[in-house]
Amino acid sequence: MKNLTVKSERGGAFDTRRVTTLALLVCVALIAGLVENAFPPLMPLAPVAKLGLGNIAPLLALIMLSVGDAYLVMFVKCLLGALASGGVTGLMYSVPSGVLALTVEVLLFLLAFDKMSVAMISLIGAVAFNAAQLGVATAVTGVSMLPLLPLMMTAGLLAGAFTGLLAYTLIKQTPYSAFRGKNGYK
Repeated sequence: MKNLTVKSERGGAFDTRRVTTLALLVCVALIAGLVENAFPPLMPLAPVAKLGLGNIAPLLALIMLSVGDAYLVMFVKCLLGALASGGVTGLMYSVPSGVLALTVEVLLFLLAFDKMSVAMISLIGAVAFNAAQLGVATAVTGVSMLPLLPLMMTAGLLAGAFTGLLAYTLIKQTPYSAFRGKNGYK
């Protein structure tokens, strides 16, 4: 399939494949997040612990598209997810946690991708996400969440490994032409 690039009114190029891929990733992230929120917690002692299936989308955007696109998917996923679920106050937890987790994943991807699997990058990102959420919760409530750290780190390890393996499987099943830059289309 040939990539359609159209000149916009302001003179810039509009890359339909990139925009379509971004929209698809955001939709997948939203649907995964909403479906996941409909189920009971995975760990009764940690009711906020989820698999984080929606967090696969920014990781896929990072690998398939670019760093900027990964952050765009993450921010749009957080905003639309909060609006769709009615939990707009949850943005104070999801955005800082998402930024930290994705930043860790970006650094690992850029600096160590040849030495580290997608699953390991996802696993470390999930642990960073949970640590950031505990930090934000401590700051918001004024109550130390440190006692929850071992439980949330365990949840992050399990969730990150699962979502990383799922992301790896999706990447392996994605046609080569879907990748941008050195990995695929221009």
